[in-house]
Amino acid sequence: MVTVPAEDQLSIVRDDVISLEDDTTPRADDRAEHVAESLRDAFVDAFNARDVDGVLAVTAPDVECADRVEDGTAALSVFLVEVWERHPGVVLTAGELEGEACAVAWLPDEDGRWSRAALVSLAVDDGLLDVVALPDDVDGLDRVLADEPVGDELDDWLRWDA
Repeated sequence: MVTVPAEDQLSIVRDDVISLEDDTTPRADDRAEHVAESLRDAFVDAFNARDVDGVLAVTAPDVECADRVEDGTAALSVFLVEVWERHPGVVLTAGELEGEACAVAWLPDEDGRWSRAALVSLAVDDGLLDVVALPDDVDGLDRVLADEPVGDELDDWLRWDA
């Protein structure tokens, strides 16, 4: 489609000329990236709300778990509860590393400043998270693009055990 300027601030749109730039059909990669980001966001929200059922709703039944001998939702549930008990102030924020959706775990210090604690990598298969891992990527935590926890939602997250 081509727009041709005309008189009086009007334009004539010619639809007999086809432009490939006007093709707005999403590519398969774009759809997969959107699914990964949506699942990551739901995972982050449920994690921060300390909602095991919410986390499990976006994970595959045979999800591979970080630091666990066994896999599956039962192992992931145990892992999450252990993390929350060991680090009550931990929160996740959405992140991106090398074009892939991930999350960053943050811990507050005594002065309320946030420090990056862990990189959480996520993999998607058949519309669910099938891997939740803490990779041994030495500088991945420094390279990941993620915002520091802030805002009203943070106040709600930090009152989860009250």
